[in-house]
Amino acid sequence: DVYKRQQELCNAFNAKKVGFDCVLHRSGSGKLFKRWLQEAKSNIFEADILHTSNSGHFVSLQKEGALIKYRPKGADRFPSTFKDADGYWSVLRAFAYVPAYNKTKVKAGDVPTSWLDLLDPKWGGGKMVQAHPSYSGSVSVGMSMLVKKFGWEYMDKLAALKPRIVQSAVDTTTYIVRGESHVTSGSASYNNFVAAQKGEPIVMISPKEGVPFITSPQAIFKKAPHPNAAKLFSDWLFSLEAQQILANRGLYVGHPDVKYPAAQIPLKKLKLMTMEPAEAKKMRKPVRKAFREKFGV
Repeated sequence: DVYKRQQELCNAFNAKKVGFDCVLHRSGSGKLFKRWLQEAKSNIFEADILHTSNSGHFVSLQKEGALIKYRPKGADRFPSTFKDADGYWSVLRAFAYVPAYNKTKVKAGDVPTSWLDLLDPKWGGGKMVQAHPSYSGSVSVGMSMLVKKFGWEYMDKLAALKPRIVQSAVDTTTYIVRGESHVTSGSASYNNFVAAQKGEPIVMISPKEGVPFITSPQAIFKKAPHPNAAKLFSDWLFSLEAQQILANRGLYVGHPDVKYPAAQIPLKKLKLMTMEPAEAKKMRKPVRKAFREKFGV
């Protein structure tokens, strides 16, 4: 469904016939950032815009002077949580990093109500699915917040369960829906929302300690080969039309005029755990290194 949502954005933009088209290519935040670094070292600059779910990437790029200051039209009306105060990036979309379970596999009395409940040995033996922070930006930031909250022993105890490892937070939803895993220790709320609306047996959990709030910024590269097109495309992505497409599929956006689906949990009703982009940047490498060592992948 993530691909369909992104393609829906491309199709809506392409219908404007502005002289260039949106062609969809989806990959993980970590892979996208690594690709840009590798290309930049070879003095190759093909990308105009970067959009990932790891806000720390943008701190690194700003520090390196790789971004331009550009606030998309209308984004000045967005809440402060959806824009960089210095004007280098704006948050295109946001979501919660949440546990979830298959309601046909998990009894009501066994449903976790705390992040610590997920460490129970009963979730071992492949019943749990966990995404990899080296691939997924949302998992990298989400796990950073959990480590900050509970300490490194949280990751140790999670690894001891030997969960099924997949690439992204989106992938975890697929395994829960199919019943191949009973519970996930972290997934993307918007993907779960769409699956549940389709009648799939997935239920999101809002742990009592709160849920990591994942913001996905977007910025324009200083060496963008098509800077004017990048600005035009950015302006459209932050317009009411595009932001409403995102909101319809369970994402939280900064545009003040969007109307959210009735079944979506209002942002104000969620207890949010947040992390500043600079801290996310600082935690990125230690969390990924620890994950590889502790989970053996």
